[in-house]
Amino acid sequence: MDIDLAVLRSFVVLADELHFAKAAERLHIEQPALSQRIKRLERRMGVQLLVRDTRNVRLSPAGAEFAADTARMLRLFDEAVGRARETAVGERGTVNIAYTLSVGYETLPVLLEHLEQSLPHLTLQAVEAWEKDVLESVRLRRSDIGLVRCDSVDEELVSLLLRREGLVVAMPETHHLARQDVVHLAELRGERFVTTPSSLAPGYQATVDGVFEKAGFRPQTVRNTVPGSRLMAVQRQTGSVALLAQSARLSRPPGIAFVPVGDDFAVLPVRLVHRADAPAAICLLADVIQREAHRRWLSSASPR
Repeated sequence: MDIDLAVLRSFVVLADELHFAKAAERLHIEQPALSQRIKRLERRMGVQLLVRDTRNVRLSPAGAEFAADTARMLRLFDEAVGRARETAVGERGTVNIAYTLSVGYETLPVLLEHLEQSLPHLTLQAVEAWEKDVLESVRLRRSDIGLVRCDSVDEELVSLLLRREGLVVAMPETHHLARQDVVHLAELRGERFVTTPSSLAPGYQATVDGVFEKAGFRPQTVRNTVPGSRLMAVQRQTGSVALLAQSARLSRPPGIAFVPVGDDFAVLPVRLVHRADAPAAICLLADVIQREAHRRWLSSASPR
């Protein structure tokens, strides 16, 4: 049965007021128009919903039942519309985020906490991967958003700067520089550095290589294909050092000291990537993330 929602809403208001003039005023329509809507509804249903006399109006037993059911149905309908609108603007639904290891130390948890507070109806699913896999996952639409340390040159992807993070040198606690408050990269000439293979994280390693180039030397390297705290194990086994984002200190591996790098050029970016043709909801969500990141890390008052 095809019945206009406006007619149903009119009946629910009238059932609440039991007064045509007051109900018409609430609905912002003329009283004759309201009367015609109710008569049309009763004809369409073949049921008397109201009992009228010269002085007042009351619900029939069928009308009382129908009013309660219709009010509940309209509430559910309005809630469904609200959820659909929230989904359309990125406030509801599931968002898949792929991120690289070093983004997961601090940047990702901070942004997830902000999203959970500001968009509580959004479900966030985050998966860690190597840089090349993060970019491929976004490109192939397996992930909606990627968080990486490089600026993608892929024309299918949009890249937004979230943060410029200072660097630290991770070294064994027994290293002769481990107790310094700060270290300059020139002091590390001749050290062996654990590096990430370019095949797994080409953008990240190219950025790190650029930092060494500005420092004026090409380091001796120890190749590493394992992420996370196992990298620290490689350091302890080889007596090498590593150039890492400063948030790596939050991992607190035993036997490893983190000394801040004093060179101004020693920074690593964090960038958000999404497809250029991403749905509007993802673009809006990316904007929310970028604005929060700018407030925390890129504003003039924020630390590097």
